[in-house]
Amino acid sequence: MLNVILYLIALALIHALWEVQVEGKNGWCKKLPTFRINVFFRKLLGGKALTGYHLYMLILFQIVFHGRFLFESWSGDRELVTQGLFIIYFVLEDILWFIVNPHYTIKRFLQRKIEWHKRWILGLPLTYWVGIIAGVTLIILGK
Repeated sequence: MLNVILYLIALALIHALWEVQVEGKNGWCKKLPTFRINVFFRKLLGGKALTGYHLYMLILFQIVFHGRFLFESWSGDRELVTQGLFIIYFVLEDILWFIVNPHYTIKRFLQRKIEWHKRWILGLPLTYWVGIIAGVTLIILGK
């Protein structure tokens, strides 16, 4: 399991560094020329619209995470673990985006500084808590 954790951290760090280069200080694609889907997704994403950038990123990483099934057979249990890791990955990547982004850093990881994370609990965006709980639950169910 340690190898999986290290893989997720390395992949999330590279992804976060790449995304900082694309978005800069304007998180959630605020200034990028991408489409936005507001209906339904605002509730699911904690008040944020789903952008074309994020939609295609989600599809790309679903393919990356499902690459394991080129080497092992698919099963419902393995799918649950894959989806759990996928969800935790994106929470980790988002946290790392703030840490490595020179416009934010860990010192500016505060609700008043981050307008696109609307609801916070215990110093973290609500979507992180939901993601962590959902991801861990899926992994446990898949084991």
